[in-house]
Amino acid sequence: MDTMKVTDGLPENYFEIVESLRTGVVLLDNNDDYYYINISARDILGTSNMLKKLHHLDYSETSLQFYIDSVKRTNTPVTLRDLKFKNFDKVEKICDCSISSFMSYDQQFTLLEFNETGRLYNISNEKSLIDQQKATTEMVKGLSHEIKNPLGGIMGAAQLLEKTLSNESQTKFTEIILKESERLLKLMNAMASPLQLEEKKLMNVHEITEHVIELFKYDSVNSGVTFSKDYDPSIPQLMLNRNQIIQALMNIIRNAVQATGYKGNVEIKTRPIQKFTIGTTSHDLVIKIDVIDNGVGIPQDKIKEIFYPMVTSKHEGMGLGLTIAQSIIVQNKGIIECLSEKNKTTFSIILPWITE
Repeated sequence: MDTMKVTDGLPENYFEIVESLRTGVVLLDNNDDYYYINISARDILGTSNMLKKLHHLDYSETSLQFYIDSVKRTNTPVTLRDLKFKNFDKVEKICDCSISSFMSYDQQFTLLEFNETGRLYNISNEKSLIDQQKATTEMVKGLSHEIKNPLGGIMGAAQLLEKTLSNESQTKFTEIILKESERLLKLMNAMASPLQLEEKKLMNVHEITEHVIELFKYDSVNSGVTFSKDYDPSIPQLMLNRNQIIQALMNIIRNAVQATGYKGNVEIKTRPIQKFTIGTTSHDLVIKIDVIDNGVGIPQDKIKEIFYPMVTSKHEGMGLGLTIAQSIIVQNKGIIECLSEKNKTTFSIILPWITE
């Protein structure tokens, strides 16, 4: 059957619209074979073996096929909450799934809509984003004075130390101290006064990630951590505030390093994504930076609180790192997402491709 017959009367760009949705859309024919699957659905269901039907998924409870058969038989739509299954890539998923049935040209079709829930926390479209940003701004303003004072002392001591060192390999470290202290000082000024942000410039994302990884390698406390990289070389340059993005990445990677107990693996992965919506703004292209660790994971009852200031399960730090990272990424018109399970947590920075 011609696909267009099923969509008679719909806009010409119907499939382009459906492809851009964050909702996973699956259309099954009368034999429960795939008739259409959008990009989000392929991501949710996995792509290792899409030749298999949906009843081949590994369900923790009742199979989805049971409800599909029921909807087809009764023509009564059903919405399943927190459907748990392992997809074709063996990744655990928790989704809300709406199932409905309709007739077209004497054939019965079943429409399934998947929305990931539970583990995925998108900070762009929640009311809590406003509360978190307000709390972040006030917290940073209050702390900026306390932080800038010792920073000035550190920079002064490093300058004096630099004058007494003759070994070039040693002065390299004082240069790092001075450069990073200056960057942090500028960052604190920008965070305390958001209207006085540094000018954004076209930046290579991979140059920034490499710089951050090198900074972590200089610290001996991280000697037990391995850093792996999976970069997509096709990623274009982005219009970014370099110092801010460095700080956001440092905070997220530091969180990942701590989650491994300073002896695990942290992977940095970059990918371009087409047709992605951030808040209410649709973008033709966004860049996704994943920071993946093999630590213990984040408890599900805590995952929605992790971007609030002073919320931490660690013995070290004040619980501001993720809060500041969130505020920075939002200022750069992006979002942060977090997906966590046992022995794997992924923080995703998603930034729009803006060149001016």
